[in-house]
Amino acid sequence: PVFQCKAGHLACGCCVAQLPCGQCKACVDGGGFFDPCPALDAVVSSTRVECPNAGCPRYVTYHEVAEHQTTCPHAPCRCTEPGCGYVGAPQALAGHLHTVHSVPVRAVQYGKASQLRLPVSAPRLVLLGDDDNRVFLLSVGALGAGVTAVSVVCARASAATRPRFACKLWVNLEAANCGKEDMVLVDMHMRSSSSPGAVVAAGEPTFLTVPPMYLVPAAAASGDGAASMEVPLHIRIDKLSPWSDALV
Repeated sequence: PVFQCKAGHLACGCCVAQLPCGQCKACVDGGGFFDPCPALDAVVSSTRVECPNAGCPRYVTYHEVAEHQTTCPHAPCRCTEPGCGYVGAPQALAGHLHTVHSVPVRAVQYGKASQLRLPVSAPRLVLLGDDDNRVFLLSVGALGAGVTAVSVVCARASAATRPRFACKLWVNLEAANCGKEDMVLVDMHMRSSSSPGAVVAAGEPTFLTVPPMYLVPAAAASGDGAASMEVPLHIRIDKLSPWSDALV
């Protein structure tokens, strides 16, 4: 806020807070007191600056830039591949992971189940939302005794950014003599991460645990002739509406 004394001297709110009794030092007799100045507040608040995050089209009031940056969907994320110092917006990070580090990319439709075959030897997969190119990173890791962990995060700097997402991950047991189809399933609210490449599936608060009997042989054998194993994963990502989000 902007303040003004009766003599017309101006001061910002931070400076007035440091003055004894809010008295104006510029007044000769020291008797001037600062009062709010709504007219100048309106002028100052109309000043807008461009968001410094690359790709963000927003112009925000200058004193709200820091707050906007914490929730901006274009806030930079970091690549955590060893020796790589790349920093960029989530969409740019997805392209970087694909072109530089050969991480596969798949498109997914919100509200619809997608089936993926995840090699247990490939730790990551980039998912792109079909209508907004939102970036998600699926991670796969070993828990020991042949058990595999699968989890997913949204690549962005803050979980406060809208929209928020819910996710279901499940695997069906593909057994020839199984009369009733068994499955393992997890239903979770998705976490956000500004360093999605550093996410370890088993280190996440919620992840899907896949027993070894749920894995299936890969279509192609590995380089040594042995059949590698894959997770026949089903995934569904839903955008949470503002109403349902408020209930979480």
